[in-house]
Amino acid sequence: MLYDRIGRTTLLVRVNSISYEVLVPSGIAARLRHSSERHNPLTLYTIDYIDGGVGGGHLEPRLVGFLDPLDREFFEVFTTVPGVGFMKALKCLVRPLNEIALAIERGDVAFLKELPFIGQKMAERIVTDLRGKMAKFALARAEEPLSVEPTASDSELRAEAVQVLEQLEYSHAEAERTAADIFARHKNLKSIEEFLQKVFERAHPKTE
Repeated sequence: MLYDRIGRTTLLVRVNSISYEVLVPSGIAARLRHSSERHNPLTLYTIDYIDGGVGGGHLEPRLVGFLDPLDREFFEVFTTVPGVGFMKALKCLVRPLNEIALAIERGDVAFLKELPFIGQKMAERIVTDLRGKMAKFALARAEEPLSVEPTASDSELRAEAVQVLEQLEYSHAEAERTAADIFARHKNLKSIEEFLQKVFERAHPKTE
């Protein structure tokens, strides 16, 4: 598959003439964004799931993608623990998977509860449910975490902003100029949604 845009936790990919938004761990997105070489086509090992509660009335099919099949397998096993949903797992795996797996096998609750969104009770539940199932992953030669702490730099946000504008059929030069102007005027933008709101307001100013 080919990818067109890299968000902080998403890839927009094309398979033939169809485009899909694929959720990816933020560490994978960061490595692709900072790679000196764009690897297209790209092989993603995906999991499909339905997001939303059965009684909530809004169910949405989603894809989660990984660059390594072992990462996908670990993610599938990790998310079998009740309370560890896909979105939480995408945010909390900020240590290499072999370190997390080793902590589970050793019953190291103190290590696990330091992961984002994992408290004492959840850490204990993870150990109870997964201890004895992690040896394969503990032996992996993982060096980089699947996820990174949610502190995107200003330069990363600007790069994503330019990509989004190009998806909206801005020329590259126009997208660069627009992003530079918006970020110069608004110093505290934290998300693409906030950036796009400012672009909209500039294009459609309020009239008295």
